[in-house]
Amino acid sequence: MTLLLLRHGESEGNVARVVQGGLTHFALTSLGREQAEAAARRLATVEVDALYSSHLRRARETADIVATHSGLEVIELPDLQEYGFGEAQGLTWDEVSARFEVVGRAWGRGHIPGEEGSTAFRDRVARQIGELAERHENGTAVAVLHGGVIGATVARICKLADTEYAQIYTANCGITEVGVAQDGRLTLRSLNDTCHLRALGGPQTEPWLSEA
Repeated sequence: MTLLLLRHGESEGNVARVVQGGLTHFALTSLGREQAEAAARRLATVEVDALYSSHLRRARETADIVATHSGLEVIELPDLQEYGFGEAQGLTWDEVSARFEVVGRAWGRGHIPGEEGSTAFRDRVARQIGELAERHENGTAVAVLHGGVIGATVARICKLADTEYAQIYTANCGITEVGVAQDGRLTLRSLNDTCHLRALGGPQTEPWLSEA
């Protein structure tokens, strides 16, 4: 079993430093579309059985580009959507920090009204990824999703407590490969593979990270 988790291409929300979350829809930038094309060409070299996507626009646009190279139909799965940031969604990161006094490790701790919560989010993601692993136990599938979803998957595979976070960063259109270990549990085979982005100058660092 192989699941290739593809983070969406650069979105207008990424560039604007907006907390996009699981409700807001932002289109890909021109660079984001180029990133998606590069990822699509890379994935076209792999025999893939199915193509899944979050329903959010930035993910679905990426998946549609992948589909043009693979010939596969995009299947939307709502549980692949990004973490629900409640009232923070649509605000800039600076606005959230000022309004809710949420910085650093305070994210995902329920300080924002309407926030999904780390445990609920990770349960949702783990359930969906687990279903895909069972569905494709003898094959390979691609899922186009979000950085938070990849982080939640890594955290559960590494058995981190829901109050702990995997200290990772996945670039726009980075690919993370999930497989099955000999004991039947999910395992990470690779994380944030961006080799296909070299012709574009490599992975782009988002503004909030470059200033961290």
